[in-house]
Order: sequence, then C-alpha cells, then structure tokens
Amino acid sequence: MIFYYLWRAGLFRIADREKLSFFFGATADPLYLSRRWPLLTAVNWPRAFVSPSYARAVASWLRYRAELYDGLQG
Repeated sequence: MIFYYLWRAGLFRIADREKLSFFFGATADPLYLSRRWPLLTAVNWPRAFVSPSYARAVASWLRYRAELYDGLQG
C-alpha cells in the first residue's frame, strides 16, 4: 500500500539522493531533520504495507517533510 500512496503523492518524482540520505539517517548528523530519530524509524513499516489509511497518512506526512526540506512549506 505504501508504495502506491508514495507514487500518488509524487514522492518518487521529487526524491533525490540528498533527501533520501536524510530520510535514512545516512548523513554526518542523522538527526538533521528530526530531533529524536531519523525519519525512517518514525514510520511503522509493517502497518504501512497493509493499512491503506495509515499508508495514505504516511505518504502525506513524507510529502510535507520533503516540501519543508525544499522550502515550499513552513
């Protein structure tokens, strides 16, 4: 489910290497975009794979975070 909603939100189109490295916490400062943990650990992945409503919410949250990073929101 999550891949479908990520695709619908356009995240595959706007994702680049730098955003993905921040998401996975693979930077010099893994908490750059989050104060407590890398964004990867904030998602309940088993639930995102099976629950359409949760996957939709995660996709919209990740879209918001990507737009914050780009300076389009916030």
